[in-house]
Amino acid sequence: MRPIQIESHVGPDGVLTLRVPMGEGQANARVKVTVEAVTSAAGASSSGDGLDSAGRQRWHQFVEETYGSCAGLGIERQPQGEFEQRDVIE
Repeated sequence: MRPIQIESHVGPDGVLTLRVPMGEGQANARVKVTVEAVTSAAGASSSGDGLDSAGRQRWHQFVEETYGSCAGLGIERQPQGEFEQRDVIE
């Protein structure tokens, strides 16, 4: 069984309710649940991109490592043609 990581919220009554679909093959299996509080620094970002600071750092590193990697392949963008003229929406 692979580990499953879920982030959820504790309700206003102080109760955490989880429903985790495990699949019929796991019916009646014993599982261990560990509850760990998520601090604001480790939680979802406030930028709205869904990445925490480590995720953003990995993304920027990926872009730096791969930017321009296709420059020498001779790939050219084909002509895109003309856009149709549409009526103005008023």
